[in-house]
Amino acid sequence: MFEIDLGLTGSDINEFLSWSARGTQDGAVRARSFYLREGAAKVEFEQAQTKGFVLDLDSLKTGWQKSEGIQGVAPEWKWNASVNQMMAKPGDDWKKGISVKVAVNKDKAVVWEQAGAAVWQVLTDLAAKLKDRPEGKLPHIKMTGSKDIKFTKGSTAYPEFEIVKWVDKPDCLKQGVAAGIALDETPPAAKQPAPAPVMDDDDDFA
Repeated sequence: MFEIDLGLTGSDINEFLSWSARGTQDGAVRARSFYLREGAAKVEFEQAQTKGFVLDLDSLKTGWQKSEGIQGVAPEWKWNASVNQMMAKPGDDWKKGISVKVAVNKDKAVVWEQAGAAVWQVLTDLAAKLKDRPEGKLPHIKMTGSKDIKFTKGSTAYPEFEIVKWVDKPDCLKQGVAAGIALDETPPAAKQPAPAPVMDDDDDFA
């Protein structure tokens, strides 16, 4: 059966996967495409349709997002205590969303953290297929196309996925001992002379 261990606490991943129904305003990403974002840089991620990627279900979180739509201002999130129960909508400006680690290859992990009707429809479509998850395995999924969603006002498009196969967790998604990282305390190193101060006019948070 499909059981989820919550949380992305302690993640040091700083590259993100996103879906764009209409394409990005700067023209870097076409409509109905995935892209990778690191800081302000965006690169279209065609692999979603060719090779696909692995979802780390053990890291999946669901919740509500509120965004002011201001560039450089991070959206606000309210996460559910469990993916098995959705909290009440906090207000009119909040949208359902997800956060999940993704392995784009055996050595590289990114985070798919996004809200809106399109990404929520992806999770809705996959939910039934994920119930048959073999113990300890993760789904390798691949985009097969896209579908339109019509609203009273406006529309969007969401990506459709198939589960290509179930795989063991790639090393890039492992943490702690499972990733080969020693968690035991190590003996303190011999005390070294303090380094000479560096004169630097830059602010810590420039």
